[in-house]
Amino acid sequence: MISLVEKVYADQGPAPSTITSPVPITNLAEMFSIVINIILGVGWAMVFVMLAMGFVQYVMSRGEKQAVENAQKWLTYAVIGGVGLFFVVILKSIIPQLLSATGGPGGSGIVF
Repeated sequence: MISLVEKVYADQGPAPSTITSPVPITNLAEMFSIVINIILGVGWAMVFVMLAMGFVQYVMSRGEKQAVENAQKWLTYAVIGGVGLFFVVILKSIIPQLLSATGGPGGSGIVF
């Protein structure tokens, strides 16, 4: 008799002794670094969107005083946010150097 289903037997080989994690986080510093990078990415995206909205509002205001002031507020807040994020990026690169956390001979170091 011909069968369309082939019998399959389980492998009796040794079971794996270690389980690899799909997340590359091995310590708290790496997790903190990933969270900060995500926050910075979202922040820069918000700055870009706010600048775009401010420019669109400015163009669409057609000289109306209240609309121009509203657009200028959007642009001002976006620029302030961008400058703040810029300083956070600078601090993010300076702080590990000040704390000597970049690793030395035999040190693993913190990668921000």
